[in-house]
Amino acid sequence: MTVNVIIEIIISIMIIIGGLLSILAAIGVIRLPDVYTRTHAAGISNTFGVSLLLFATVGYFFHSGEGFNARVLLAVLFIFLTTPVASHLINRAAYDTGVPLAIRIRDQLRSVKKDDIKKKKSLIIRQEQIEKARQEREELEERMEWERREEKIDEREDQEEQEREREEQTIEEQSDDSEHEIIEQDESETESDDDKSEK
Repeated sequence: MTVNVIIEIIISIMIIIGGLLSILAAIGVIRLPDVYTRTHAAGISNTFGVSLLLFATVGYFFHSGEGFNARVLLAVLFIFLTTPVASHLINRAAYDTGVPLAIRIRDQLRSVKKDDIKKKKSLIIRQEQIEKARQEREELEERMEWERREEKIDEREDQEEQEREREEQTIEEQSDDSEHEIIEQDESETESDDDKSEK
């Protein structure tokens, strides 16, 4: 056997396997019981089936001398990247919208989702409690700040009142002193007048 025959056999095997996988994907889409298993069959089989067919195409054209076609390899890469993601998103959307599973399949994700929902609820409640405590603390700090301000205002008013009282007291003392001086002066003048009158 020559190298050309071996390459043709490999290309033929790739075409046969790719075609069989594509047929299996089509049968799986028709025969499987629910959307989840159908998209799984279509995604896995289609990815490998179409990829093998495209690799066989690249090998055939390269072997026949028509050259290497990079666009076909880019198509293989694109299929490898997009088909699993698309089938996963289809399954996720079906599950989230409540598409029922087949009767024989047990839903293990439901209990996990319930636990997740409980955790999310408890987390939300905890965050609300933390937010409420933070708001109460801020309100308490504001109240304390207002009380401090009022205390400072009261202290200032008390100091001003004490200063006023001191000033009034000093004014009264000064007025009393000046009255005493005036009285003493009057007395001394009257005494001096009396003394003059006696002489």
